[in-house]
Amino acid sequence: MAALKGNQPNLFIDVKTNFTPEFTYEQINKGHGRIEKRHVSICQKFDGIPPWPGLRTLIQVKSDL
Repeated sequence: MAALKGNQPNLFIDVKTNFTPEFTYEQINKGHGRIEKRHVSICQKFDGIPPWPGLRTLIQVKSDL
């Protein structure tokens, strides 16, 4: 498992541009006076993303408070 952040700008842009979710899950938690939404998306098609040995799945997690 590896995290992809903005410090790899070209790869980050390629993944962000070409990430096409095949499955998405949303969870909403309420507690401590706030509501938190988490969106988890999975992609296993890598069109437009440079080859990465051993890469099988991309997972995107977004949290909204």
